Amino acid sequence: MAAGGGAGEELLVLHERWVRVARAHLREIVAVVVGVVLVLSLWAGYRFYQDRREGKAAILYLQALSLKDRARGYQVLQRLMREYPGTVVAREARLYLWERDLGRKSPAELLKEIKQISRGARGEMKISCELGRAYLLEETGRLEEAADLYQKAIRQASFTRPVVYADLARVYEARKNYRLALEFYKKYLETHPSGEGLDFVEYKLSKLKKGLPQGS
Repeated sequence: MAAGGGAGEELLVLHERWVRVARAHLREIVAVVVGVVLVLSLWAGYRFYQDRREGKAAILYLQALSLKDRARGYQVLQRLMREYPGTVVAREARLYLWERDLGRKSPAELLKEIKQISRGARGEMKISCELGRAYLLEETGRLEEAADLYQKAIRQASFTRPVVYADLARVYEARKNYRLALEFYKKYLETHPSGEGLDFVEYKLSKLKKGLPQGS
């Protein structure tokens, strides 16, 4: 995708914000898992807590995130995935590591991995995986498939809309569907975003309006 100067580069970075948005919700899920397991442990005893794979995995996950040493944190996450496969937390750990590899692996490798992570995923985790796939499909020029996944995300998870509206505007503009690009740039501005790339978005709106027939 071509950048449009400094402000344009800011807009192109907006698609990465879905990671932070979705991860914030995933953290809530993990925190709930930890809280529930700890409450159950107080009620039913320490042995019951020890037997809860999900709870132990969640504790390891939070431990990994709290480590300042990234190498050590990576080792803890690898241990978590090795010892507690199939848990919600292990899947989140895999997604976390996948995000770290975005700039280091090929799109083909990353697409294969995100499909594996999404198997069995539900809720916010599933949405995060679908957005990851959409991002990679967009990067590789598969714009129609990317648009379908972005549309699916905003239907199923309203919290993604402020970011995904910008993604859809960018994709439709690249596909030369300027009416839809204009529609989603407008929707993006209606979410009252912060100052990142706003001048560029307003410029895009003006340019698209001038390029469309009157009354569109």
